[in-house]
Amino acid sequence: MSSTELSRFLEDLRNEPRLLEESRALLRDPEAALRWAREKGYHLTPADIQELLDSDRELSDDDLDQAAGGDDNWPPV
Repeated sequence: MSSTELSRFLEDLRNEPRLLEESRALLRDPEAALRWAREKGYHLTPADIQELLDSDRELSDDDLDQAAGGDDNWPPV
């Protein structure tokens, strides 16, 4: 995948919580994740999906929520 396509995909996940939630539902099925991404218009390969899934597994759910703007501790008191 080109760095431009990767950037577009990741930016869309950050900006569209619905896409992020949909993608999380596919973590256990790389083939389904690839089909889903292609249906959404992303030109990904099986290797791209595997890389994304592997990197996502390294983050806890709390880390992902914070990255997606779900940190309940903001603003600090």
